[in-house]
Amino acid sequence: MRTDIVLFGIQWSGKWTQANLLIKALKDYQYFEPGNILRALKSNDNVLWAHVRIAMDEGKMVDDEIIFGMFDIYQHLLKPGECMLVDGFMRSLPQMHYFLYQEYMHKRNLVGIHFDLSKEQAVERLTERGKKEWRSDDNEKAIEKRIFVYETETIPVIDHLNKMGKLIRIDANQPVQKIFEDTIQALKNLDMLE
Repeated sequence: MRTDIVLFGIQWSGKWTQANLLIKALKDYQYFEPGNILRALKSNDNVLWAHVRIAMDEGKMVDDEIIFGMFDIYQHLLKPGECMLVDGFMRSLPQMHYFLYQEYMHKRNLVGIHFDLSKEQAVERLTERGKKEWRSDDNEKAIEKRIFVYETETIPVIDHLNKMGKLIRIDANQPVQKIFEDTIQALKNLDMLE
């Protein structure tokens, strides 16, 4: 049974960077990142983006039904034998239950990778990113809300997966290449890579 990978970490822990490295290194994995898909909706004035923008600009999670619908389409498009590399989904216990049910129904397995970074380190990274680029959801109120949501909604998911024995912890306070090497080694230790 192939194993799907779900990435976790506080905002600015490097999930997106690691996902891009992993997708190049992993054979037969397809990337699912709902945040980028949702931000792409803003290219047109449409009712879905109008609804999503409010939640994202305020640092809130987008309605589960929207995320579930996107995930269902993504899962439908997977070819036989392909696995999922997921970033930005399973951010709450209801999302976790939905995901685990889908895994069970499709006879799939998963491992979570938690890129562990302190809140203080994350804010320091955001400050650096703000000097280079800016997103509309990088305002102070939204940042505080996203961190609060992570701590109250996502940490329980991470804890649950840890109790299930389905979580790898990676120190995200190190250079990008070292984080990637540690991640690859952890996957090798699980016999997911040669």
